[in-house]
Amino acid sequence: MTIRLPHDRVNQIRQLSYRYKRQHTDNMLMNKTAYLLGLSGLIPFVGLTVLMHQSWAVTYFLSYSAVILSFLGGIHWGVALQDDKWSNSWRLCLCMLPSLLGWVALLLPVALAFALLFVAYALWWGYDYSQVKNGDYRQLRRCLSIVVLVCHGSWMFFVIF
Repeated sequence: MTIRLPHDRVNQIRQLSYRYKRQHTDNMLMNKTAYLLGLSGLIPFVGLTVLMHQSWAVTYFLSYSAVILSFLGGIHWGVALQDDKWSNSWRLCLCMLPSLLGWVALLLPVALAFALLFVAYALWWGYDYSQVKNGDYRQLRRCLSIVVLVCHGSWMFFVIF
């Protein structure tokens, strides 16, 4: 015995299936893009760490680090403006902290700048982990944060010793 569905019902099921496949494909593409961009964002950190014996590398590294730290605060700023449950004065003010810390780091002596940036990245990684439940984002941030912290730690060791 075969069950026959009305033609319009079959079309609805096909459309839902197509939408699901398309959304799933778009999400996979977005995740691949996020990973690719995130990993490529490590190139200046790693490259400048390898070139730390060059006198100009310290300025470039600190500048890039301050910019990326500001970007991390901007991620939460954008979410706070779009999502009512995240939108409050405290969260918006907190989202400004990475930008301010990055700027202050550029005004400090080099050893203190590296220490401040190291602590800021570590704390913001913890904040991200506590606020964002998306497993893909957490995995990406863990990978990126570990590399960034290792680079900063290497620079601190180089500058101090």
